[in-house]
Amino acid sequence: MYSLASPGLPVSAHSVLDVVPQLPGQSAAAALRETVEVAQTADDLGYRRFWVAEQHGVRGAGGASPAVLAAVLAARTDRIRLGSGSVLLTNHRPLVVAEQFAALAAAYPSRIDLGVGKAPAVPPSTAAALGLSEKGWDTFPQRLDELCRFLRDGLPGRAPVGDVRLALAGLPPPVFVMTDNPASAQVAAVRGLPLFLGHHTAPAGTLASAAAYRDNFEPTGPTGKSYVGVTVAVVAADTDEEAVIRLGEYVRVKSRLRTAANRATPAELMELLEPPITGRERSKAERLLDEPGYVVGTRAGVAAGLASVAASTGADELMLVPLAFDSLVRSAILRTVAAGLTRAIRSVPRHTPHFVATA
Repeated sequence: MYSLASPGLPVSAHSVLDVVPQLPGQSAAAALRETVEVAQTADDLGYRRFWVAEQHGVRGAGGASPAVLAAVLAARTDRIRLGSGSVLLTNHRPLVVAEQFAALAAAYPSRIDLGVGKAPAVPPSTAAALGLSEKGWDTFPQRLDELCRFLRDGLPGRAPVGDVRLALAGLPPPVFVMTDNPASAQVAAVRGLPLFLGHHTAPAGTLASAAAYRDNFEPTGPTGKSYVGVTVAVVAADTDEEAVIRLGEYVRVKSRLRTAANRATPAELMELLEPPITGRERSKAERLLDEPGYVVGTRAGVAAGLASVAASTGADELMLVPLAFDSLVRSAILRTVAAGLTRAIRSVPRHTPHFVATA
């Protein structure tokens, strides 16, 4: 479908990770609509997956329910795989997650992924609202095993797990482990599961995590082959100067949302987000230019940077995190990256009905 114009992975080996950005004063409906538009852009351009992250209590991030969002996005796209990047398994009962994604896989065959990970430390109020305890953070391997048993043994003709039979059991979605540390990478390896590494959040541990995974991989999973994906934060534009400006704008907004008072009103937050960028924010953006998990620049520069990340990590797939709150900018970044990887961008008209399950 695509002809490569530069070395590295083709567009079809690149994916997208999104957090459903929502700025103060923006309605939930508008934030969802914009994320749908970005997913449709990724679908049209031939990207492989579009995953949404699970985050709770984070200003500017509306992706708290990956299963619900995957359903919304799947209904409005045609070909791209939808999923979670990731469901924080220590926040949920494995049976509930298995049932949610089994239903999605039944509704959208061969288009649903289930990425899972461990919940990071969260503020006490958020932990209490989620019903979390410190003990739960150490149960990830056991919950992963339980999840996989429900998905595997819930198939027709298979015995239930204990006395529990999975609702809407069918062809299960593939399970991926998403992490940024060697310990969890090894958890994926010994179970033969594919892995995604958070290179844009913890680049210092990427190579060690990839090595731990490959060294301990057991070919007992669904495919019998190791598979490593790597996340990369990306800002692409027509010129290097424009790309750096876009990165600075993203840093300005994210930094101010993070440091704002907990009880700040939407009006106060909107005022806080007004430009111009401060010297400290500009310095932070400049430091990110040297981070190995960030690729910023022109079409050709980003293509070369992504090829370098793929080569240095041995990644089978790169998952792009387009750094922008504005959906038009996120879509523009994806188009620019695709243009750097292909000679011709082909968009295929979408004809998907709202629900695509077949009898």
